[in-house]
Amino acid sequence: MKKLCVLALVAVLASAIVFGCAKGYESQQKAGDLTITLSIRNYPLVQADNTLDFTIADSDGKAVTDAKVDVRYYMPPLPGMAPMDYVSEASVKGDRYSITAHIPMAGKWMVEVAVKRTGTAAVMTAFTLDAQ
Repeated sequence: MKKLCVLALVAVLASAIVFGCAKGYESQQKAGDLTITLSIRNYPLVQADNTLDFTIADSDGKAVTDAKVDVRYYMPPLPGMAPMDYVSEASVKGDRYSITAHIPMAGKWMVEVAVKRTGTAAVMTAFTLDAQ
């Protein structure tokens, strides 16, 4: 019985460590007359695939779902290291744009979001993220 209690306690603690350390992230930036919100379910990013969700709202607060959204994510250059620079076109699902960002290394990452709507100039903003 004592071994079973110890095993149960270890399982609870392991779950708390694995699932309790990651928390959500949300940040909002203005880009021209648009507001771009980046949401990440588990943050900091991990050295694996991470889903980055973006919502875009116009000046009236209405969701923008007719834009081409390009996302560049990269680690700022470090001496003696090969560049890590990736570009992905976000796919729209309902009122969200999403990409899967494969993060190969822990550290600071920059995420640049470019939004282009028909008949308007492209606008861009950036976010700084941490990966572990």
